[in-house]
Amino acid sequence: IMSLVTNQYYLSQINSKLDKISQSIEAILGFLYGDKKAELLAEISFTKYAYQNYISICEHDEQRLATIGSLQQSKKIAMKDIEFYMNDLDTLIGARDGTKINTLMENAFGIEESLNLSIQLYVMSSLLEVYYSRNLDKDYISNLESEMSVYIAKCDKQMLGSFSVLEAYVQAYKAKPMVKFDKEHWQERLGLGVESLKGGGEAKIKKH
Repeated sequence: IMSLVTNQYYLSQINSKLDKISQSIEAILGFLYGDKKAELLAEISFTKYAYQNYISICEHDEQRLATIGSLQQSKKIAMKDIEFYMNDLDTLIGARDGTKINTLMENAFGIEESLNLSIQLYVMSSLLEVYYSRNLDKDYISNLESEMSVYIAKCDKQMLGSFSVLEAYVQAYKAKPMVKFDKEHWQERLGLGVESLKGGGEAKIKKH
């Protein structure tokens, strides 16, 4: 029992660091973007359920094993959604249209929010699997850590490339007739996003 309680404590610490996934379902619905929103919301809801009921579920082996299988599925879906959103962001920026620049910016940041949420779902489902399986084998933990680090670094690199292109585009943008565009506002948001992604070579989520 003490072991389960201790694990619950560490899970709570992890959850508090994942700022997107720790929000309420209502708040998450506010920024989910695109065709994947229903699928992503369903997996987030399940992951929250697995996190909140950790101690109870672990006392019943059949339910615990079933939960491990579902968490593995959540991880796969999170990775699939990450790839979807990264491709969606590249496509959006590649087809940029100066006459619709406000829509472009809003959609780009909408994709970023959903992408960040997908990454946090990937992290949370991976870590919950470790706690539920009670597998503390050093090689297993090391391989998992390496896999997560490499994948998050890949995501950060691709997002940084996309946002750097967008930053240069906004910097060079010349006002079009009849198009109101708050250039300074978007430059500030992009600058913060690029700086966060650079993060001294280490993503914030990896530090946590």
